[in-house]
Amino acid sequence: MSANQSAAQAAPSILMTVVYLIRHGQASFGKQDYDRLSTVGERQARVTGEHMRHHLPRLDRIFSGGMVRQEHSATIAREALGENAPPLGTIPGFAEYDHVALFKAYLPSFLAESGASVNSLDDLLGDHKLLERALRYVLASWLEGSPNEAAPMLSWSNFKDRTGDALDELLSTCEPDSRVAIFTSGGIITALLDRLLGLSAQTALGLAVSLYNASITQLSCPARHGAGGRLLVGYNNITHLEITGDRNLITFR
Repeated sequence: MSANQSAAQAAPSILMTVVYLIRHGQASFGKQDYDRLSTVGERQARVTGEHMRHHLPRLDRIFSGGMVRQEHSATIAREALGENAPPLGTIPGFAEYDHVALFKAYLPSFLAESGASVNSLDDLLGDHKLLERALRYVLASWLEGSPNEAAPMLSWSNFKDRTGDALDELLSTCEPDSRVAIFTSGGIITALLDRLLGLSAQTALGLAVSLYNASITQLSCPARHGAGGRLLVGYNNITHLEITGDRNLITFR
């Protein structure tokens, strides 16, 4: 046996907590109340739960951020996991940003620059293409910290800190080799990746708008190494949706 082989055998294994960040199923984009799953969103959540039941060795804990679309997705997936599914917990730090506040802050400048003949967010709801353009503009402005005339609101930096603190606190309560599912939203997942990878505003925007509904992003978090030891080992995975052969399950909004 070589010296390298002896050293490898003597080295202690590193226990990893695996975190699955699961974006909620399709919600009600373009509706007055966005925070509701569509019929497609419910199906996406069910397929996700069935996939987890068949392909994960185990799942120790399940959480959502507490928003209706997040909690409904988690509940449907948990039902599909079967009788051995862990209880569903709520961590408010994984709730999404306030999109209404962001639109109030940055929509006036979007309308001025775009020349769109609408006056409010309600007016945008009937035009999905224009709403998508406005969403990208609003998110870019927020990520870049552009000035606005609205009342003080949570900055992107503070949002990242809030989200990261929620994950830190959760991991501090987990066994070193736990498997944890968090049903959350695209902004939360982007914020955690930004905190982990140090993204530019442009790259963060690209990630935020390209996350699929019910996609799975996977983090590996070594025990006793803190945030510095965390790794991104899977991103925006929708294999579980694709193998159904149903293209209607592949959505962004």
